[in-house]
Amino acid sequence: MSTFIKIAWRNIARSPARSLITVSAVAIGLCSLVFLKGFVNGADQQMAENYTDLLIGHIQIHKTGFQKNMSIEKSMGGLENIKDALRKTPQTAAFSERVKDFALISSPEGSAGILLLGVDPVSEKNVSTIHKRLRKGEFLKKDDNDKILIGAQLSDNLKAGLGDKVVIMSQASDGSVAAAAYEVAGIIETGAEEIDKGLALITLKAAQDLLVLNGKVSEIVLKLGSLGEVDAATRLLKTKIDQTKFEVLNWKEISPQVYQWLQFDAVFTNLILFIVLLVVATGILNTILMAVLERTREFGIMLALGTKPGQIVFTVTAESFFLGLIGTFIGALSGTCLVIFFGTNGIDLSVMSSALNNLYYDSIIYPRLDYVDIGIYSLIVLSVSIIISIIPALKASRLSPIEAIRHI
Repeated sequence: MSTFIKIAWRNIARSPARSLITVSAVAIGLCSLVFLKGFVNGADQQMAENYTDLLIGHIQIHKTGFQKNMSIEKSMGGLENIKDALRKTPQTAAFSERVKDFALISSPEGSAGILLLGVDPVSEKNVSTIHKRLRKGEFLKKDDNDKILIGAQLSDNLKAGLGDKVVIMSQASDGSVAAAAYEVAGIIETGAEEIDKGLALITLKAAQDLLVLNGKVSEIVLKLGSLGEVDAATRLLKTKIDQTKFEVLNWKEISPQVYQWLQFDAVFTNLILFIVLLVVATGILNTILMAVLERTREFGIMLALGTKPGQIVFTVTAESFFLGLIGTFIGALSGTCLVIFFGTNGIDLSVMSSALNNLYYDSIIYPRLDYVDIGIYSLIVLSVSIIISIIPALKASRLSPIEAIRHI
C-alpha cells in the first residue's frame, strides 16, 4: 500500500491548482464553522452573564411557592441557618437579601404598576450590576430610606425626575394599606424594557417598614464564582436547605423562557453549521470528481497493468485524506486565530445596540474559544473529506480499461 500512498501524494503535487482549490474549500469551510461557533458561544455566554448579573442572580431562595405566586405573606424570617449554609457552600461568591412586591407608584402626572424591590445598598452591589446602570443620580446608600430609584421609561411616563417626589402604595403584611412618599435619587437605564418601564428600588429597611415585615425578606439572591457552577451549587443547596419550607431555584428555573431561547439559538446555530458543512462537502466532491475525470486515462492504464479496483479506491481516498488533512489544519488554525483576535478586540455591533440591549447582549460581542468544538468540527470536516471521496473513487475503480485509455 505504500506505493499507492506515494502515488496519491505525487498526484497532489502534480496538480497544485486543483489541490489548492480542494484545500481551500476545506480550510475556508472549517474556518467558518469554528468562527461562527465561537461567535455564538461568546454571544450566548454574554447574554446569560448579563441577564444573571443585572438583577436575577445565579440562584434565588424563597419560601415555598413564592416564585409561582409572589405574595408578601410568603416572606421569610429566621434565616441564619440558610445563611450559614450559603457561606459554607464552596461555589458561593456573595449573597444578598431582598424584599419583592408588586405595588402602585404615582406622581402628580400619572401612575403605574411596578415591581418594588427592597435591597441592601451594600451587599446588592456584590450580587448584581444594577448599580452600574444609572443614567442619572446615584445609587442608594445605607440610610437612604426616603429615596427611590426608578427606571428611565417609568420616569418618562410619570414625568418624575431627580429630586421629585413619588408615592408608593401596596398592601402591608398585616392587611393595612401601605403608603409612603420617596424622593427620586436616580434613574436606571438598562435597555431592557421590563426593567426600565416597571422597576423601582428602595432600601431593604424602607421596604420592610413600608410593608410591615418586621425584619423578614422575600428572597436571598446568590451569586456564584461562574455560570458553570450553577447546576452543582443548586444540587448541593437543595440537600442543605429544607425543601418543604424553602425553594432553591437557579436562573434557568426562574426564567425558563430565557434558557429556552438559548437552547433554541444553539439548535438554530447547529442547523446553519450543518448547511455550511453541506456546502463544504459539495465543494470537495466536485473538486475530487473533476480530478478523477481528468485522470480517466491514467486510471485506465493502471487497471490495464493489473491494479485492482480496491487499490484505485485506496489511492483516490488517500489523496483526499492528505488534502483534507492539510485543509483541516489550516482551517482549524485560521479559525482559532480569528476567534482569539476578535475574542480580545471584540466585534462592534453598536449599530444594533437597541435590539441587542433588549436581548441582554452588549454592543460589542467577544467570541469564545472552545477547543472541544474545534476538535469536533475538525474531525467532522476531515471525515467528510474522506467519506465524500469514496463516490468518485468507486467511479474510477469501475472504469473499463480499454474505454478509459481511449478517453481524451
